[in-house]
Amino acid sequence: MNYDRIWYGAYGSNILKERFLRYIEGGSYAPNHPKHVGARDRRGPGPKSPLLHGPWRLSFGYTSERWGGGVAFLDPEVNEAACIRCWDITAEQFIDVAAQENGLHPGEIEVDIAEVKDAGQLIFGDTWYSRIVYLGEYLGQPVMTFTSPKSVKTNAPGESYLSVILNGFLEAAPTQLGQHLDRLMRAQGVNSAWTRESLLKLANLENLN
Repeated sequence: MNYDRIWYGAYGSNILKERFLRYIEGGSYAPNHPKHVGARDRRGPGPKSPLLHGPWRLSFGYTSERWGGGVAFLDPEVNEAACIRCWDITAEQFIDVAAQENGLHPGEIEVDIAEVKDAGQLIFGDTWYSRIVYLGEYLGQPVMTFTSPKSVKTNAPGESYLSVILNGFLEAAPTQLGQHLDRLMRAQGVNSAWTRESLLKLANLENLN
């Protein structure tokens, strides 16, 4: 297996390419968002960004002032057929993205991808996304993501956050609008506060053309 490059499995706002690239290239995604320093290696991801389904659960919890509600987490121990968008990046870039997601600078954490693969996970702190998880293999590369190291209290996501996720899914698979809506409606925090019709209004239907 190639450990130099990995598939980063995005399931929250990083599903949308423009949002994800702020962690690679640096900069701010929106006026009320902080400016990210970017990865040490600022080359873009590989050309393919497939959607993968697996025995995981997508849920929303905590409260983000930036996003106006709960944010996404992936539970690899509960099978609710969650979906991730995979970015083909270097192992170093993945570690730099994980660092920035946890309020650290690139280079402040060291991760041995082979060791994470063998152990199944690595917890490097107690911040929201400080648990790196090995999700399997795809096309000869490990699939990894990061999520919470502890249980998360459910909280409904806000409109801007769900819009980014839904339109990121549409960006990856424009012909699967119905499936994308179904996936989000299954998620804890969404199913109790949103309807399929209200989610549909967040879709940028230009992506379907």
